[in-house]
Amino acid sequence: MLNLLLPIAGVWINLGAVAGVGLLIGFVSGLFGVGGGFLMTPILIFLGVPPSVAVATGSAQLVASATFSATVAARQRAIDPKLSLFLIGGALTGTVIGIGVFNLLSRIGRLDTVIGIAYVVLLGTVGGLMLKESVTSLRGRNGVSMENPEENAAQRWLNDLPFRQTFPHLGVSLSLVPLILISLVIGIIGTILGVGGGFMFVPALIYLFGLPTRAAVAASQVQILVTMIAATLLHAIFNHAIDVVLAMPLILGGVFGAHLGNLVGRVVHGVQFRLALALLILLVACRFLYSLAVAALGGFGSTAAVPVSFAGLPAWESWIALQASQNSMIYGLLTAVFALFCGYGGARLFDRD
Repeated sequence: MLNLLLPIAGVWINLGAVAGVGLLIGFVSGLFGVGGGFLMTPILIFLGVPPSVAVATGSAQLVASATFSATVAARQRAIDPKLSLFLIGGALTGTVIGIGVFNLLSRIGRLDTVIGIAYVVLLGTVGGLMLKESVTSLRGRNGVSMENPEENAAQRWLNDLPFRQTFPHLGVSLSLVPLILISLVIGIIGTILGVGGGFMFVPALIYLFGLPTRAAVAASQVQILVTMIAATLLHAIFNHAIDVVLAMPLILGGVFGAHLGNLVGRVVHGVQFRLALALLILLVACRFLYSLAVAALGGFGSTAAVPVSFAGLPAWESWIALQASQNSMIYGLLTAVFALFCGYGGARLFDRD
């Protein structure tokens, strides 16, 4: 009864399963402040959604989750506006570049291969480094949590670079060169992989720039919100790959999940926070590696532009497919606005502090 043929993806999907995915991703976003796209894109692909649609539609869900978390962070005065502006500037530039690379990979039929390999390498590397640091911190401090890790050699080297900017609210002084460069690179990677980039952004801000864990999470959510709005619009206009029927249960489930994650996050301390995130990242990397091994010969399927076919669709889904194809800008804008409304409304409804 809950099975439905998606108008853009062209595959049958169980709406209950999709809502469950949204709930999980929202929970991860609220708890870890990392958007959750690094989980959502692989899961949607495992459920049979074409990679191009999984990446594009996932950006809309991330808008909702990030709106929820950013709204909560703003009410808790955890956001530094100056830092957010620098991060957003670099990440938006990366988003535009990433869309171009995404389109190129899709045209030549290499998008699925790049997504698979990139997930294994990135998640495995980031998760491994975070796990090592977290275990070391727990052993060295007898389980007493630290909100931010000790200074390291990379952090000291970055602090010596020019074009430094002071952020009084955070009590740090950072060089803008690596800060903007990292946000640019993460914007590119995030757009290609259908992730907000928080699973890379949060560790980078913590370990390379010495930001407190909670401040890094808040900055990450603001960056994810702005760049995923841009990615949603660009994917709708240039790729016609956003499936709003798939996006809606993801968004609604994500809002409820973000609330649950935010509640749990209030009692999770810094080092415990980092350890749990590291284990989660490594788990997804292993699952994706297994999937690549099983599908080594056939891959995930074609990643060419998704054909719009109205055959077999009910009238309302045919109308949606037509709008996605002929009125792509309005279609993408309305999808982003719906995600914003759900995320902000959920934050106002659930957050009572």
